Amino acid sequence: MAEGQRPQPQLLRDFQQRFPQVYETYVQLREACDAEGPLSARERELIKVGISAALRREGGLMAHIDRARGVGASPEQIYQAILLTTGLTGFPNTLAAFGIARDRLGES
Repeated sequence: MAEGQRPQPQLLRDFQQRFPQVYETYVQLREACDAEGPLSARERELIKVGISAALRREGGLMAHIDRARGVGASPEQIYQAILLTTGLTGFPNTLAAFGIARDRLGES
């Protein structure tokens, strides 16, 4: 495991064990989408932070916050990615995502 990277949730590990081919196909699709355009890894992860926040995908939000930090995104950039969802998803959704980010980034 890379430095600063957190272990995968047990649910994901159980899914990988039960459906290894399905999970590997998902990973290949994700990697193909990441490689398809000019966005940097940091830009892609910040977009994924915003998408996860907008869709209220707590596990995805935590994972993409960690990945964004791992590719050089600052806490301020992560918070902005979350703030950008406000007009589309509403303040309560943004507030929930902010709480997750604050806890994940170890800030209070």
